[in-house]
Amino acid sequence: MPDDPMPDNPAPAAARPGPARRAAEPLAWWTVLLAGYLALAAGITVTEITVGALTAAACAAAAVAGHRALLSPGRARRAVPPARVLPALAPLPAQITADTARVLVRGPTGGRWTDLGVAPGPAGRAAATLLLSSSPGTYVGAVDPDRGLLRVHRLARGPSPLERRLRAAGLVTGPAGEAP
Repeated sequence: MPDDPMPDNPAPAAARPGPARRAAEPLAWWTVLLAGYLALAAGITVTEITVGALTAAACAAAAVAGHRALLSPGRARRAVPPARVLPALAPLPAQITADTARVLVRGPTGGRWTDLGVAPGPAGRAAATLLLSSSPGTYVGAVDPDRGLLRVHRLARGPSPLERRLRAAGLVTGPAGEAP
């Protein structure tokens, strides 16, 4: 049996955190998000504080819900090792610049859809989706976790340097018949 660097068996069950620890996560999210909002606001008024507090609360709730859904006890934790992802990020700034220029000059029209295979597990799908969608020239329009596919729209004819790096890292695979 081949060695799987990311086994499907879940991590040992940890003790359920107490109420103080369960409350600390949303409070920490809310505090950081509100501080970030107020740092970007033109002026600190009662309206800005109210809008920031409500928005931060909604975003903190979403962050906590997502974290608990993905990492709840009993679920397989298939983290993507940073060593696999970090080398793939090298061409990202240049690609964002080139794609932005391409969109500004030619407009956002055109392009084509393709299906890419994706690494198994929610962490691999999430990393591939986020990274592929981080540049204006490529975005993930749909995810099919049952078949392990991402439906990707590209403005360029072939895979971008970032996509080639993600293929080398094993986060995505190209469609049949397409050169890497």
